[in-house]
Parts: sequence; C-alpha cells; structure tokens
Amino acid sequence: MIVSEGISQDDRKYIEDILRSTGFFYESEIKTALDIADITISEGIENSGYHWLKVSDEDGRITAFANYGRNDFSVHSWELYWIAVNEKVRNLNLGSILLRRAEENVVKEGGRILWIETSGRPLYAPTEAFYRRNGYELQASLKDFYGPGDPKQIYAKQLKK
Repeated sequence: MIVSEGISQDDRKYIEDILRSTGFFYESEIKTALDIADITISEGIENSGYHWLKVSDEDGRITAFANYGRNDFSVHSWELYWIAVNEKVRNLNLGSILLRRAEENVVKEGGRILWIETSGRPLYAPTEAFYRRNGYELQASLKDFYGPGDPKQIYAKQLKK
C-alpha cells in the first residue's frame, strides 16, 4: 500500500471504478467527481485548488482516494469533497489513513477546521459512524436536501497544530 499525493490522467479510470464499486453515489455525483478530476488534471492543483490523496496497491492500481480543498470564503476552513474506498478493499482502514493525511496537510497549509458534507440516507449510516469515529461532530442536518428523505449531514472537526 502506497499513499501519494496528486492525480494524473491514468488515475481517472480508477477514481470512477472506486466510486461505482461502493454503490453509494448517484450518477450525477460520479460525474461531478470526474469533472473535478478533469479540472485538476488540466489546471493543476495550484490553479484548481483541488488536492488529491490516493492509495495504490503494489501494481499501481488506485484503491482509495480523497479530494479536499480550501474554502475560499473562510480564513481557516477546508472541505473534504470526496473520500472513497474500493468495495474490494473496504475494512482495511484506508479511509482513516487518507482522512488523517488530509487533516495533516490542511494543518500544514494553515487550515483549522475540516468540513464534510454527506447524505443522511440509511445507506450512509456507516459513513456517518466513520466520521464520528474519526473525531467529527455533526454540525447541521438539512432535511430533504438531496431529495425526499435524504438530508445533508454537515460534520466538522477542529484540527490541531
């Protein structure tokens, strides 16, 4: 297992495969993640503002990734946009490894809070439990945000230097 930063054109297919393997995401969400990947690939991290972490196996295949960036409307807030692990390698602690590394990188860049938005559908109960296990607290729940019975859950964690 190798954790690295950045994204390349070759990584795009793995990102799509990971998202589809989970069974969690709407088609529009997968398209949005791939659009963000395309923007980052074409503009670079510095210009796009999107940071990427990925876990690769010994054959170079990406099995998990995280995508995050600075919130331009705050002096110290960052947002985790995506974190996903291929269904074939779930329960290997890869999500926690990526989340900790993202938090460390955010602190290095002067960030103090990492915000995460997720669905509140029953399917996402393990996702919400994952965030709570990693020290995130629910800050708000926006009823029916994504659709009927699908609230937006907003989590945050104060990061330490």
